[in-house]
Amino acid sequence: MEKGYFKRILSMVKPRDLVYWWTLRLLMIGGIILRLIESDELGMYQPMQMAANLVGMFAFEICQAFPKGSFPRNLPAYFQHVTILGFFLASFGGAFLNFYYIVPAYDKILHMFGCAEAVFISYELVTAMQIRDKHVCPPKILALAAFGMAFIFAAGWELFEFSFDQWFGGDAQHWSLELAIQEAGSKEDIFMLIPLDEERFEARFAIMDTMGDAILNALGAIPMYLILRKWPYKHMGKNNVNKMIEEELAKNTKETANV
Repeated sequence: MEKGYFKRILSMVKPRDLVYWWTLRLLMIGGIILRLIESDELGMYQPMQMAANLVGMFAFEICQAFPKGSFPRNLPAYFQHVTILGFFLASFGGAFLNFYYIVPAYDKILHMFGCAEAVFISYELVTAMQIRDKHVCPPKILALAAFGMAFIFAAGWELFEFSFDQWFGGDAQHWSLELAIQEAGSKEDIFMLIPLDEERFEARFAIMDTMGDAILNALGAIPMYLILRKWPYKHMGKNNVNKMIEEELAKNTKETANV
């Protein structure tokens, strides 16, 4: 690990940020330990899924461990305020507290929030790449790139859920109506974005759940894309990255000419 890593991390975050991050992390760790102690039908699936999400809750620290000069090092600490909440609500709230079934449409709301979050994070990522490469770019192009990248994250989340279902016996993607009923308590407690009649419920349950998530991903991503297209906060006013890059390039050119 790079010398001075922890000192650099502490210099980039405020005490209240650490309190916020570690409150959610400790709650997640407590939930994992409790699930390991308890014995239920889901076995090791839930604590392993929560542990994987816990890793994501250290996104900023992981990014700062990348080599100097790599674009993740340009990501600001505040992006983790959003990502850590997303992982916490999905894993601790949804799985551990069973909000997916206790709170109507909880999973659907999270998918909308998650893809809006993905557009925001993607905007920070493409801006970080822009800073690394010292290239100006029209804000509308950056917003469009962030919009497209958000769907890559959404697909990655579905792959993550599929992997845990496939190899650890879970039902994150609701491929099994039997397991879904087992977790929910009854068939009536399963919320469907698009209602199905009794005759087709069992046959189309899995595909309707997955496609409903895809629809909600789009409904969450589109408004955030339009907001960033209208107000690209890192490319306007005092935070104008394009202007800072242009000034830096002009300064370097002048210094080179004077040598």
